[in-house]
Amino acid sequence: MQARTTSRKYIAKPGEIEEIVKGFSDLMQKEMGPLIKSVVWFGSAVRGGFKEGKRSLRDEALFGSDIDVLVIFDDMVHILTPEVITAYRVVTEKVASQTSKRLHVTTMPLTKFWDYSLKGDPILINMLRDGTAIHDEGCFGMAKRMLGSKMILPSKEIVWIYLEKGPMSISNAKWNMKQAVIDLYWSVVDASHAALLQQGIVPETPDHIVPLLKTHLVTTGKMDRRYLSIASELSNIGKMLMAGETHQVSGDHYDRYRKETEDFFHEVKRILTS
Repeated sequence: MQARTTSRKYIAKPGEIEEIVKGFSDLMQKEMGPLIKSVVWFGSAVRGGFKEGKRSLRDEALFGSDIDVLVIFDDMVHILTPEVITAYRVVTEKVASQTSKRLHVTTMPLTKFWDYSLKGDPILINMLRDGTAIHDEGCFGMAKRMLGSKMILPSKEIVWIYLEKGPMSISNAKWNMKQAVIDLYWSVVDASHAALLQQGIVPETPDHIVPLLKTHLVTTGKMDRRYLSIASELSNIGKMLMAGETHQVSGDHYDRYRKETEDFFHEVKRILTS
């Protein structure tokens, strides 16, 4: 009889997260030398809300947190040619992968770091407030002291920059909703292809799918007519969105399309397995 195993939550050892970040920092300095100005770990791992997950911190996490690391590299003294930037990206991905699958690395050039600091960017301020430098040649520590002495405060410029992000985010949300419905359309197209292929029918284009479903599945009693209506409706809305004839989809309509697409998929699966 095979032994029954249970999954246990992995408990991090004291200092283990810092040791992982230090190992990453040492390798980055070895590979990139003076290009690396600071390596900082921040986020939930520092604030105490870190979730260890169910695997070792060096492996992929199951229901755990990432280990957030900020790397500041020198773009003031060193000339960043396309070759140098490519090499940096390759080295960073390789070192992070070798060190821990849970490392989430944010890279920032030194000029941008100081620009964000002096403007009082709220995301960077959180990094300064909570972050711990594993390697620092002065820039992070100096900015952290400036924050503590209230020399860094949000500027009017950064306030308006963040306000102006609002309309863009709203536009992105509308685009994502539109794209989600197009994905549902293709899900119905793919499921319909599967059902028709089982009947030995190969649709020439998606435009032929609804008539073929009606002839070979609905008329023969293999598929309920309700699912033909679903395929027809998703086909119409998908084509309208892709052609630009309509640009918005409401949340209520999306919820209904998603539910109908799931129902259609399960009906096709029933047909294929019956």
